[in-house]
Amino acid sequence: MNTNHFQLIALAVVALAIPACQTTSPNPPNRFDQADVNRDKSLTLDETNNLLVGEIFAARDANKDKQLSRAEVVEGNNAKEAKSFSERDANGDGNITMEEALAYGRKKGLAKQLMRDADTDKNGQLSSAEVEAYYGKREGPAR
Repeated sequence: MNTNHFQLIALAVVALAIPACQTTSPNPPNRFDQADVNRDKSLTLDETNNLLVGEIFAARDANKDKQLSRAEVVEGNNAKEAKSFSERDANGDGNITMEEALAYGRKKGLAKQLMRDADTDKNGQLSSAEVEAYYGKREGPAR
């Protein structure tokens, strides 16, 4: 999967993840809070990358074995996706671990565009309100 296509998927996944944080179930997973490692109520670039990569990884890990196989990432004989898979599989073992995915996301700047667009106060961090506003403009209100 080429980087632009991967980034679009990442943004779509996060757009779906933020409203999921607002469910009415008794103990909904709050992905924003999970990504906020230092508990300062905002996401740094690295925390935003972790959120994006984690959402994509979870969506693609069909068998929930905490690694992505080639079959879970590459559709058919798509050469661009195969090349992208190989770039992510840093140790060449045929699987992408979360650590490899996170490292690739940081290397490629996966979260930078989201940070540029959503960080309205330009403080280099994203608040929950900024993320919700960003996706609210693009996806409509949370359901």
